[in-house]
Amino acid sequence: MLKKYFEPGALLSYSAYRNLIFSNILTIIAMSAFPIALAVTILDAGGSASTLGIILAVRVLSSVLFAPIGGVWSDRLPRKTILIFADLSRAIVGSIVIFINPENLSMWILGVIVAFMGISDAFGGPASGAIIPSLLPDHLLPSGNVLRGIILKGGTIAGPGIAGVIVVSLGTHATYIATSVFFFVGALLLI
Repeated sequence: MLKKYFEPGALLSYSAYRNLIFSNILTIIAMSAFPIALAVTILDAGGSASTLGIILAVRVLSSVLFAPIGGVWSDRLPRKTILIFADLSRAIVGSIVIFINPENLSMWILGVIVAFMGISDAFGGPASGAIIPSLLPDHLLPSGNVLRGIILKGGTIAGPGIAGVIVVSLGTHATYIATSVFFFVGALLLI
């Protein structure tokens, strides 16, 4: 049944697009899982709901502020390079959080770390959408964009659930490790 999607000329027969899709699956799940582990870390460290809201807002705000820059760079520089850089940056940021002890956690340091995650998101998002026309022929662009959209929405829904299962069963550090691995593997798929 799935064989027809991989036949020559089909949407997933283009290896660069297929790798982008698999990379997007991993990175979207990781991007959606990271805030769940972050929330548990902040609350475990004694942070208030206000602190949690501010730190999560820092990620969104940094992403929004840097999105125009990320979009311009995605138009000017090789998109694949930007995607790899963004995924590796997010993997590094996620790895840094692994080594933070929640009992000695300084919220401003966590805010700075989360801001870097948002900046990486601001570069990866535009590049991920803009690279598709260079990977597929024109007649497959609508299907390619729809599949990417489905993956974005599905990953946004699945990511927090996956994070919740990992946090409950293995803890926040395991969730940070999983998100970092997902970002790293996502970058490797693009190379």
